[in-house]
Parts: sequence; structure tokens; C-alpha cells
Amino acid sequence: MADKKVLERCVQFHKALSNPVRLRIVEELLQRELCQCEIFPKIGLAQSTLSSYLSQLVRVGILAERRDGQRKLYRIANERIANLLELTKKTLQEVIEGTS
Repeated sequence: MADKKVLERCVQFHKALSNPVRLRIVEELLQRELCQCEIFPKIGLAQSTLSSYLSQLVRVGILAERRDGQRKLYRIANERIANLLELTKKTLQEVIEGTS
């Protein structure tokens, strides 16, 4: 049985991805590392809301951040996260098409 701490972290991970806007942010970052100023026009949220969403995604381990001078750059924290999202999309597409 999974450790209680791991299960709680899993819940937080999936909660973070359950918001469509946060999922769109992650989708943007699957392509390449971006700073908040590059994400902002693509998502169209208030700067403070975007900052809050990015912080949450970093806190649960979906994103990683680094400083480059004055800018904060965000990227997918682990290749397995990208793989998990791709597998999820493929699986759901099969369900929608009735091929699974």
C-alpha cells in the first residue's frame, strides 16, 4: 500500500491539474521553458492569478523554476510528467473514439 504522504501528494498533484487554466499553462510549458511574461499573453489571466497558479504548480512538483536575471523561467519539472500527460490524452482520446 502506498505511503499516506505519497497519496496526499498525489491528490495535490491531480488537484493542481484539475483546473483547465493550470492545465493550459502546463501544456504551454511542454513545448519549452518560458518566463511568466511569455505565458501571460497566451493565457490571458490577471498577472497575480497567473503568478498564483505558477506557484501552485511549482509547489506540487509539476513545474520547476529558475531565475535568469530579473526573470523567472518555468519548465516541466520532470520528463515523466510530460509522459503522464501525453498518456492521459491518448487514453482519453481512445475512450472518446470508443477504441479502448
